[in-house]
Amino acid sequence: MRYEFETSHIEPLIKRAVAEIAPLVEAKQIHFESAVEDPMPALRLDPERILQVLRNLMGNAVKFTPKGGQVSIAAKRRDGILEVSVKNSGPGIPAESLGTIFEKFSQGSHAGAIHRQGTGLGLAIAKNIITSHGGNIWAESQLGSGSRFVFVLPC
Repeated sequence: MRYEFETSHIEPLIKRAVAEIAPLVEAKQIHFESAVEDPMPALRLDPERILQVLRNLMGNAVKFTPKGGQVSIAAKRRDGILEVSVKNSGPGIPAESLGTIFEKFSQGSHAGAIHRQGTGLGLAIAKNIITSHGGNIWAESQLGSGSRFVFVLPC
């Protein structure tokens, strides 16, 4: 994967990803919240690749959230890192799947999912992008309580 790093801000990327997912959010009548601290630091990043990660995490959150559910994205700076999290009120991910969902072709097993959707590459690609930026990505979930995907980048 090729990267074109530049000094940039994450806020416009979050706003763009939110705008792109808005029609699906509206169609599923999902309550969506965005909380981005101001001001956010400029980071050394590849804007298109970070946008790809945001699209993936937000798309998954909306896909696995039932009609009328909730999805949120938050970004904050703490202790020399930028933390971005995407949270949903979907069915959650079983503990035994949390360790493998970032592997290629892994789709985990989402409670209540009737059939698997996608290729199982999105989270593996997201992990590759974030680690190539010197960051880390992980998921937190409990069955019946939704999921929270978090990535951190140095700033």
